[in-house]
Amino acid sequence: MEFIGPDFRAGLRETLYRPFNPAGLAEAICIFLALFILNQLILQPAFAVGIAAAESGLANLNTEFLRGAMFSILPAGLITAYLAWLLARRHGADPREVLALRFPALGAAGWVVILGGFIASLLGVFAIIAWLFDFDLTSSGEVEKAVMRLSGDPLFYLIAAGLVIGGPLAEEMTFRGQIFAALTQSRLGVTGASLVTSGLWAGVHITEPFHVVALLFLMGLVLSWLLVRFGSLWVPIACHAAWNGLQAVALSGMTQQ
Repeated sequence: MEFIGPDFRAGLRETLYRPFNPAGLAEAICIFLALFILNQLILQPAFAVGIAAAESGLANLNTEFLRGAMFSILPAGLITAYLAWLLARRHGADPREVLALRFPALGAAGWVVILGGFIASLLGVFAIIAWLFDFDLTSSGEVEKAVMRLSGDPLFYLIAAGLVIGGPLAEEMTFRGQIFAALTQSRLGVTGASLVTSGLWAGVHITEPFHVVALLFLMGLVLSWLLVRFGSLWVPIACHAAWNGLQAVALSGMTQQ
């Protein structure tokens, strides 16, 4: 791998994203809805119930459902991402073009700058917003509480894998994959597509405190900007994964203390 890749240098000068979606907006919306419903309302609940029942039996299903739900993120995410790939092949299209999954030539330094800059800038912006509006960033949503509660679980690494691999793959390929390309090619353009997909993505996390949902909307805008800037969905996937991984480590560390 080069130290500084050509795509990193080019992305600093111009946007590299080239939206391509032969399915059209209506079909892209249907695919988006199908992937969202499948992941959130079918796969995750089904895996959660199955895992909880297998571990503790139906009698303790209510108490073990949250644990099953956290373990469900990995398999549900991988299946959703695979189906997103298959659906992007419709009309004979190359899913790497539709989903912008061309691996970018950023170089080792480019990846370090992007990932480090993403985390540092978000932490800084979140801290400033919390200070200005007196938000309590220590308040935890349901996901954070579940991570902290299960941090001592012997299979916690599977939960962490779901947060770092399953979740980012499924969410980015659903919210900033085919639907993003279709919206960008519509009258909404890049700005409208970024606002719509970021709003929808933040709304999915409705179990979190209001200020966390607002901050996730901001994070979605940054991820959209990175996609457009460097022309590859692998960039927001990697940044999303790094952010989730950092959170999982921090929450686990807080619990151990």
